[in-house]
Amino acid sequence: MTSFEAAEKQYLNIATEIKSTKSEETYPWLGAVPKMREWKDERTPQGLLEHNFTVPNRDFEASIAVDRNAIEDEQYGQIEIRTKELSVEAVRFFDELVYTLIPEGVNTTGSAGSLFDGKTVSCYDGKAFFATNHSEGNSGTHSNKGSTALSVSALQSAITVMRKFKTDQGKPAGVRPNIIVVPPDLEWTAKKLINSPADPSEGTTTAFNAVNTIYKGLTVVVNDYLTDTNNWYLFDTRSVVKPIILQLRKAPMFSQLTDGTESEFMRKKLYFGVDWRGAAAFGDWRRGYASIVT
Repeated sequence: MTSFEAAEKQYLNIATEIKSTKSEETYPWLGAVPKMREWKDERTPQGLLEHNFTVPNRDFEASIAVDRNAIEDEQYGQIEIRTKELSVEAVRFFDELVYTLIPEGVNTTGSAGSLFDGKTVSCYDGKAFFATNHSEGNSGTHSNKGSTALSVSALQSAITVMRKFKTDQGKPAGVRPNIIVVPPDLEWTAKKLINSPADPSEGTTTAFNAVNTIYKGLTVVVNDYLTDTNNWYLFDTRSVVKPIILQLRKAPMFSQLTDGTESEFMRKKLYFGVDWRGAAAFGDWRRGYASIVT
């Protein structure tokens, strides 16, 4: 098993890997099928609402340069270990790419200094992934963005909101959030809220008399790339395509320039690197909810 295969891939909690074969991929995002109706005379075929959503692939790399003498004189294998860690870096980068996309969900263009700086990060409907005015066909207007601090009541309200999401045909979308994603600052709050059999919001005097209605109802995912200390997110990851798409044009490739190369001959430098081609993008907005706490 390679270092890449063995590394923990936390991004798979909320992202679906989709293989790409071109410089960009266009996803024909189809609406829901029509409702069943009583068949009285002839069938009544209806078209599907369609959004064309294009995700261009991008190039990413990580490289190191090592002096030839350092390798020749090195006794403890530390340089070799560092070069092998480049494979693990590819998995770490996938985590960073996916989880730093989440806070960009309040924007349509990536924020300055981020991995998505100046890039389009909007949802397939042209709005921010987390927005207060999503609407398609007969869905009505829905908001998957709140502003309440993390608590039992806030989670209950958010779950109820998500379960009321409708398709473009006006049918319930069948959303059932199963993951809460939080920054390290909210780790213990989230775990207490989810893993306490008694309602943690009731206080010490009445807690044992109140049932925690969200007990074990969500999986807590804590990710270090979420830097805001108060924001939290709910996702439904049980659909065929998860809330985030990780588009794979080329698998991470490890390469090196070592003995016999011009750089080694002229500068005594050996180079090691890993590169990858692909992209990350948002999927169906109904599968996510953000509470942006100000």
